[in-house]
Amino acid sequence: MRMVWVFFKLRMLQLRYDKAALFFSYVFPVVLLLGIGYPLEMAGDHKIKVSYLEAEIAPSGQSVVDALAKQDLVHVAAFVGERAEAETALKNNEIQHLLKAAAPAGGGPASVTVESNSLEENRIGAIALASIVRDGASDPAAVQVRLQNVEVSRRSSYLATLLPGVIAMTLLIIGLSGFGSILIGEESLGLFKQLKTVDVSPTPFFAGLFLSRLLVAYSVVAGMLAVCVFGLGVSPDINYPLLLLVVTLGTATYLGIGLIVFLFSRTVMAFSGIVGVIQIPMMLLGGLFFSIKMFPKWLQPIAEHSPLAPFTTALRELMFGGVGFQNVSVLYPALITLSIWMVVILLLARWRFRW
Repeated sequence: MRMVWVFFKLRMLQLRYDKAALFFSYVFPVVLLLGIGYPLEMAGDHKIKVSYLEAEIAPSGQSVVDALAKQDLVHVAAFVGERAEAETALKNNEIQHLLKAAAPAGGGPASVTVESNSLEENRIGAIALASIVRDGASDPAAVQVRLQNVEVSRRSSYLATLLPGVIAMTLLIIGLSGFGSILIGEESLGLFKQLKTVDVSPTPFFAGLFLSRLLVAYSVVAGMLAVCVFGLGVSPDINYPLLLLVVTLGTATYLGIGLIVFLFSRTVMAFSGIVGVIQIPMMLLGGLFFSIKMFPKWLQPIAEHSPLAPFTTALRELMFGGVGFQNVSVLYPALITLSIWMVVILLLARWRFRW
């Protein structure tokens, strides 16, 4: 029993000085829980979410907004942007209901318009919202409520979030596991020392592995896209040259991340630990399975400029937004962000690498 106690104390002392183990045991699970739980908690809020443009709320219509804000089943928020941006958000299901309250004409009843997109759940919510507006008025007969449906775009489908997210996640895994983990495994076996002794340049060695993984990425994207086109009804009307460009930029970036992790890892265990630290936060910030608009306002700019978010945004615009050469400027922010990430990562890898 005494020996058990001795070894127990030795293991606890060992754990005390193992900062990585303490981090993965106590800190990382909490970060992961908050990262996943917060968006899901926000998604579980079943209040009727109503947006409005302050310029379209007459002074007399402010009482309607105030009355809705007091309702337990309604969440009212001002939309930040212009009318055209609000209409686009409504079509893309980023907002579900858009409220407009006009001043009464000649002392007549107030005119309230509720614009809702044509998704079934939102049309039901619009009917409930109209009833709440009437019931909340001091004189229900003095309020006219008009419902107006807006056709949703292809981007309103959850598949528009899921498909780019799955593609981005797969390419990130290819970069980390199919590129970085192979390098760390080969180094641990002494392959690099053997290549160095025969004076082999690292350029063709890395280029061959890089090109092979790039080909794998192309085939993976083509396969998933084919499944969605033939099995899930996704339109094949996509600008494929732009899609190829976006996939190439994204894949090169994620392969570069795998290379960076390898260069900063001394052992296989260290590589696995670093991958665990960066992979999940990158997926969460990248908006792979839910919109980054669900994050707090202060976190959204950080998420938008993370390595995954611009890639998923560009894929979503190409596959579901109908973006082509005629309106390619829509992709400029995502392409610029991805290009900056790729250049910075490759320069860092070049500076860090030692054969």
